[in-house]
Amino acid sequence: MGEWPIWALVGVCAVAGQGAKFTLYSAVARRPAPAALFQGYGAPSLPAAVLSCLLTLMVIHRGWRSSEASFALVLAVVAVHDTVKLRLAATRQREIVHAIVTTEPAAGELRRRVAGFLDPLTHHPAHVAAGILFGALFAVAASPGPR
Repeated sequence: MGEWPIWALVGVCAVAGQGAKFTLYSAVARRPAPAALFQGYGAPSLPAAVLSCLLTLMVIHRGWRSSEASFALVLAVVAVHDTVKLRLAATRQREIVHAIVTTEPAAGELRRRVAGFLDPLTHHPAHVAAGILFGALFAVAASPGPR
């Protein structure tokens, strides 16, 4: 993959990360989990994997002091910070709404359907950490070194 452009390596990292997520979630569920292919959250986190792969490739190919690496670092830090903070806030909101919906006895079938969509177990900082590690390791493995 040494001759591939960096954007293509980042794209392959995204596909590989989603494939790893599918395999992991399918193994845990003991049945295929195709929904894992289309979700950004979960382990490894898609945004974290892609941005850490981009940052690692920029450092390998352009050097730590390059403007490209600096931009990738800022982008990765902001996105990962937002992913963790906003997901935690969104999870807390879903937990509260989930509790309200499931305690209302008059809701019936609609209550169960809404409760299923509001399941609070969607994203965790460990998923982001797994994404960062996956993306960085993918970049190191896929890159032959500086050009």
